[in-house]
Amino acid sequence: MGGRRRDFHDRRDKTMNDREARVRQRAYELWEAEGQPADRDQDFWLRAEAEIAAEAEAAAPAASAPAPKPRARKAKAEGEGSERAASGETAAPKRPRRKPAAQAR
Repeated sequence: MGGRRRDFHDRRDKTMNDREARVRQRAYELWEAEGQPADRDQDFWLRAEAEIAAEAEAAAPAASAPAPKPRARKAKAEGEGSERAASGETAAPKRPRRKPAAQAR
């Protein structure tokens, strides 16, 4: 059981390290883009964290959501250009529902 726990922690640490590296790189890019101002490292870090989190959030639903099922097409009514109507075929008439038989007393 210890091996599985270690694997989990190793993967979590790698994910955290990857995220931190991305935030660090983005914060550096923001800092450079604004002329490398002094004493604003926390501002850039927080902005970078927010951007990375927003990217992850936007990507998560797309990756985890199952593909929608194709919807069944409704048959077109006669006269609306359906192939059946053009060929002269019509849908079979619906059968009336049977009434329940009266119970004998």
